[in-house]
Amino acid sequence: MNETKIARYGNSLTVRLPAALARDLGFREGDRVQIRRLETGIAIERPVRARIEERLSTVLEQEAELSSGSALGAERFE
Repeated sequence: MNETKIARYGNSLTVRLPAALARDLGFREGDRVQIRRLETGIAIERPVRARIEERLSTVLEQEAELSSGSALGAERFE
């Protein structure tokens, strides 16, 4: 188990991750994390990334037909 101190950062409080723990978990400065409140404390997790199908479904809903401009030569499809 790792122990660290809570520090002030502006009007907020921060929890510093020990370097060895951050390295073991692959965390880097600027990474986004999700914080969940538990009965006994907090959990810090990486955000769950949407699957490619979920990401594309929103794009495809917005743009049902993609346009690459007008035909310039023999590339026209019918």
